[in-house]
Formats: sequence, C-alpha cells, structure tokens
Amino acid sequence: GGGSRLSSCSKGFTLAEVLVTLGIIGVISAMTVPSLMQNNAEKQYAARLKKFYSLMNQAIAEARLEKGDINYWGLTSAGTAADDELSEEEIAAGKLSVDMFWDIMSKYLKMTSRCRSDEECNEYPRASLDGTSFGNFRQTVILADGTNIVGTTIINPRCNVTWGTTNMLENLCGEIFVDVNGKNPPNKTGVDVFIFYYGNEGVIPAGTYNDTRFTFGDYCNTSKSHRLNGYGCAAWVLEKENLDYLYCNDLSWTGKTKCK
Repeated sequence: GGGSRLSSCSKGFTLAEVLVTLGIIGVISAMTVPSLMQNNAEKQYAARLKKFYSLMNQAIAEARLEKGDINYWGLTSAGTAADDELSEEEIAAGKLSVDMFWDIMSKYLKMTSRCRSDEECNEYPRASLDGTSFGNFRQTVILADGTNIVGTTIINPRCNVTWGTTNMLENLCGEIFVDVNGKNPPNKTGVDVFIFYYGNEGVIPAGTYNDTRFTFGDYCNTSKSHRLNGYGCAAWVLEKENLDYLYCNDLSWTGKTKCK
C-alpha cells in the first residue's frame, strides 16, 4: 500500500540547541524586564500623585466651607528654618500647629494612622533626586491608600506668600510633602516623594512653569547635586505624566518634553 510514513530524517531539537535558546531568552529578559518594571513603577507614581492632588484639593475646599479660610485656623509658623536655628519652644509650637492642621484635615481625608511625637513617628532615610542624602522622612499621616504625608511646613499662617510670576502662586500658606508609595524605596524627592504648596485655593504642585522658588531646571535635574533636588518635579509629573527627567537633562516647559 501507499500509506504515508514519517521521514527518517526528521528529528527534534538537541539538548545543546535548547540550552542555547533558553540562554538567549534569559539574556533578553534580563535586559528588558527591569526596564519594564521601572516604567510600570513610574506610571504608578504618576497615577498616585494625581489621586492625592485631587483628594487634597477636595479636602481643603470642604474644610474651608466649614472652618473658613486657612488664615483663620489659628496656625502658627512651622518649618520655616532648619531645626538647629530654632529654639525648643519654637519647634514645639510648630509641631503643635502642624498637628492642628492635620486634626482639621482628618475630617475630610481617610487616614489610617497619625503620629504626633518623635517617639510615635516612624522615620526612614530620605534622598534627593540625584541621590544626595538629606536626613529622614517622618510618617506624620498615613492615608487609607498607603500614601504618606512626610512633611508639612507653615511658612506664613496669614497665607500671603508669593513664589511665582503670576497669581497662580500667590496667597500660599506653606508646603506638604507626600510619599506616594509610603516608606517603600526609593524615597527620593522627584521620584516617589513630591512637594505641593497649599493655600486657600487648594494645593499647587511645586515646579510649575512660573514657580520662581523651585524651578524645574534647577530643582528637577539629575545633573544637579544638592539636597533639594527633586523639589521642582511635581508639576511636571502631573502635567506631562512622565518621569523622563530621570533619563535626560534637557527637558523644559517650553521645549523638549520627552527623552525619546
């Protein structure tokens, strides 16, 4: 009969060929997987930053409806100078004022925990965008989604500070530092920790195109080496939805907005 038969020449892959193929796959994975993981982490940082921006603006608006403008909350200055330049009384008064601010905000934000004293507050090392070590972050407030408030300043309780070229950055009270993924690394300003100004109109991300205090070019640039590097990144992440400034140093509000 003329039934079909398998060719006597057909054969499978040899063990050596399989091992070579697996080795190539392993090399490619080692090259691409970390990049994909980093890209995913950056997208999560941006998404969580947007969420906090929305929540905080809503909370301040609701607090003002009930308590009035922030300049009537009875706050005092806090965090306006380095701790070693302040007296113990000034430091204590500043901490109480920060506690008062978050006492008021706790009604409008879902918090899982608060701390008030040095003994209660967990701390972890902080670094700037370029890796410069800069003391510790303190977990003052932990929100329900794991976001941490790790710093609060009350620059002027009258809320009439101006740090910009237009009225967008007028009538500010101070700053809020937010760590979008809690105490998980890398704990760097401009990567997972960002700075907002706050005032009666809500929160404004630092580093806007008209911010004359923490400019994007000087405070969100890995080629700069100083402890405040990263303070000017929040507005870029919210507006451009990328952290490309980690990979190139020639981005600007009026020019190049992506590294590739």
